[in-house]
Amino acid sequence: MMHSAWRRTVAVGLAVLLVQGCAGVPHEVRSGFSLPDRASSPGDATFVSTQWRTDGSGEEGHAEVEARQAEVAWALARMWEVASGEEQIGTVLVFTFWVERGAFTLLSQSRGAARGETGQPVRAESFMQGLRSLLTMLAEMRTGALSFTLHRERSRWRSDYEAASMEEPAEARKHPARRTGVSVGTLLAVQAMTKQVVRVLQVPAGASARMTVELALEDDRLMGWKSGPYQAGSGGRGRPADARAEQVLTLAVLPFTRGLGPRTVRLELSGTHDGKSATSHWRVARVETLRPEPADEAVEDVLREYRLLHAEVFHRYREEMVDSVQLAGVFTLEQVALCVIGGLVGKGLHLAFEVLAPTVMRVVTRGGVAGMRWLRTQLVRAGRKDQELLRRLFAKVETEGVGSLSAAERNELTELLRRMEQSLTVKVDPDAKRKLRAKAKSDFYNVLHPDLKQLLRDADGNQYDVHHLVPLEYAHLFPELDINAAVNLKALGKPAHEGVNKMWNLFRIKAGDSANPEQVKKMVAITEQQFGCWFNKVYEPGQSDALLEKATAAALNDVRALVAR
Repeated sequence: MMHSAWRRTVAVGLAVLLVQGCAGVPHEVRSGFSLPDRASSPGDATFVSTQWRTDGSGEEGHAEVEARQAEVAWALARMWEVASGEEQIGTVLVFTFWVERGAFTLLSQSRGAARGETGQPVRAESFMQGLRSLLTMLAEMRTGALSFTLHRERSRWRSDYEAASMEEPAEARKHPARRTGVSVGTLLAVQAMTKQVVRVLQVPAGASARMTVELALEDDRLMGWKSGPYQAGSGGRGRPADARAEQVLTLAVLPFTRGLGPRTVRLELSGTHDGKSATSHWRVARVETLRPEPADEAVEDVLREYRLLHAEVFHRYREEMVDSVQLAGVFTLEQVALCVIGGLVGKGLHLAFEVLAPTVMRVVTRGGVAGMRWLRTQLVRAGRKDQELLRRLFAKVETEGVGSLSAAERNELTELLRRMEQSLTVKVDPDAKRKLRAKAKSDFYNVLHPDLKQLLRDADGNQYDVHHLVPLEYAHLFPELDINAAVNLKALGKPAHEGVNKMWNLFRIKAGDSANPEQVKKMVAITEQQFGCWFNKVYEPGQSDALLEKATAAALNDVRALVAR
């Protein structure tokens, strides 16, 4: 009797998924059960609205309030989905969420086995009444992991919570969402997976069995799955899973698709057979997102920034329904570089391109923040056409996954990386030089040395020139050098800069096109030795003119000796 009631409840929940997906927001299916009336009662709405009103005003503030309310409602519904099917007194359910800015990301859920007597029915309204206020308060006050433990008593669920100590998980969402459902594609993929899993679930007659399943997810997409170890007690002929198994698995998996980035989710399933029926009964004992090995320190900063950017992109694409092509148009070169490096490393895609672009892949995947800046410089060299192409392709990858790229788009990406690799050993063209100089000066004064922005100016108020220690015309001799890196940029007053240019002009005349990397390095050393006292400092004509004349003469003699050797 109780089982049939549970089946009806789950069937209604899945029906709500489909119906609300068709009649509600386009391309979205609302997951789980419809909430009881109290979930949207005026009293509760007023309470929640009051709590979040400080976050904004007007339409934007109201949208934020609605999104946070929806997050609380979603978390409550997830817990009730599981709790509503548990009847035995003594059952313990544990749910762990990451909460940030009001957004709930489910990290794990587990069920403790119970063999007590059957309790009285519990109404959804009484289950949610106390938890709603608690979740709302915690979401407002806390950023971090929260574990909720639910204890099944005779006529109610008793709950308690604690703050769990853990590092921020990579899949944690950064924005609360008004959309509480999953896409139609995700639902269909999960349902197809559960059908396949259920086909292999069997329990020997009169015995029990356990099995694990690992799912590969990326954002809200199910990318694949594999079965893990299977253990079973001795018994009679194997009994297949009953009709409830598909629904149980589907409802267990769907909440874990509400996360960011590539990740692995593991399900631990337990099955029993009573010795009489034709089918076995299966439950989900535990579901959790596996924690990957820590990233290399060299890329950890980049990955952290990339996840923030990816969260913003995904939120705008899913919640605000901004087309990926429109998103591509607002990316800056810095963001494109961040998406490329973070995406390649975070998704493990760099391995596929190492043969095509070994230098590019080596620098961007091992250089951390420096690698990102190096790639940004290469994108300036690549030109507008390739910049727009990379914006478009990576915006699509960030929003729809790498699998969304057509064969033609994959070829475009391959050719782009190949062109970038080849360009590393080709002289920088005049247009790219102009853009790189402008970028170098902007970065120097606005990013690297904002304290010098007003200090280093000539008598007419013009900012000092920014000199490349390794000049742009020799960038092709140092393919792994970020020609616009901080270490290669120095501000010089006009007289000192003219002295540096004299020595390089002499080198160009003497060395011609045969200059090699070692000679350029020695030229840099001469520059630092003879003119280093004026790097990033105010040039005082009365004090420095005579010294500059001697330094320039010495530098020219050093250049003649270098070329003669």
